[in-house]
Amino acid sequence: MTLAGTRGAATDRLRAADVLIAAYNAVLAGMWFSAPAATGRTIGLGAAHLALTLLPVLLRYLDPARPPWGLRALREVYPLLMLGFFWSELGWLFAARRPPFHDTLIAAVDLAWFGEHLNLTWMPAMPAVWFSEVMHFLYFSYYVAVFLPPVYLVAFGSREASTDAMFRLMVTYLSCFLFYLVFPVVGPAELMPHYVGPLTEGFFFQLTHGARAAGDSLGTAFPSSHVAGVVTAVIIAWKWLPRPVAWLLIVVGVGVTVSTVYTQNHYAIDAVAGVAWALIAQLALIPLVSRRWRRGSRDVWGDHAPDAGAG
Repeated sequence: MTLAGTRGAATDRLRAADVLIAAYNAVLAGMWFSAPAATGRTIGLGAAHLALTLLPVLLRYLDPARPPWGLRALREVYPLLMLGFFWSELGWLFAARRPPFHDTLIAAVDLAWFGEHLNLTWMPAMPAVWFSEVMHFLYFSYYVAVFLPPVYLVAFGSREASTDAMFRLMVTYLSCFLFYLVFPVVGPAELMPHYVGPLTEGFFFQLTHGARAAGDSLGTAFPSSHVAGVVTAVIIAWKWLPRPVAWLLIVVGVGVTVSTVYTQNHYAIDAVAGVAWALIAQLALIPLVSRRWRRGSRDVWGDHAPDAGAG
């Protein structure tokens, strides 16, 4: 749990995050090629994703120890850039394929677990402007809490730390995205009534709801990747960042989790599922996969075995 130490010697090994992104691109290529109404756009997107499956091969030749700096930076942070594109694309894919959504089931489970839809009742029950603004601020702080730690580790941490952070984020987000592809849920932000009252005049209220309206992808409500991502960021911080920073991220992570419900963006069950999946992926799945990957990949790849990050 230290940032000390030099970045590892230059290597052209593939990283597990690269392979995961390539595999997800292959899935998206198949989804676009099999869209019910093939158009130039769907075929073009399928072909683009098929080409992107070659990224691991191409990135082997971007040595992070050599100039130019721009290519080194791209080599390290491109997974975060790809996540942004993958997120936006989910909405386009659902619009093209028109899958059945499963909101009726998730709403019923939420009601059975909590006795009411907390996303409907919590805000009217606690309508203080200061509390609403704090909750909406916490919801918006997700973007800093999730993406600043890996960028910081790329810039100032060890090679092991930045590789591990990227791998953990890719496992969490890409697994959520794959689940959305087979079990899309629109969520209450679009399907249920919204609070109407003086709280809507708050700065952070308008900021968070404006950002969601501008960049949301319908069909991605369950489990909450907002929550799963921030739980992953907490685990990364606990492993690689100083303890005061890790404790701060824990506080922010709890705030982000509960604020997804207060701000009426998610059912409570979405948040619970996001926490559960992130913990399963980070504490059980990743260590298991990492150990088996390192053992098996050496037989296949030799000295160029994909790096799965620290397990």
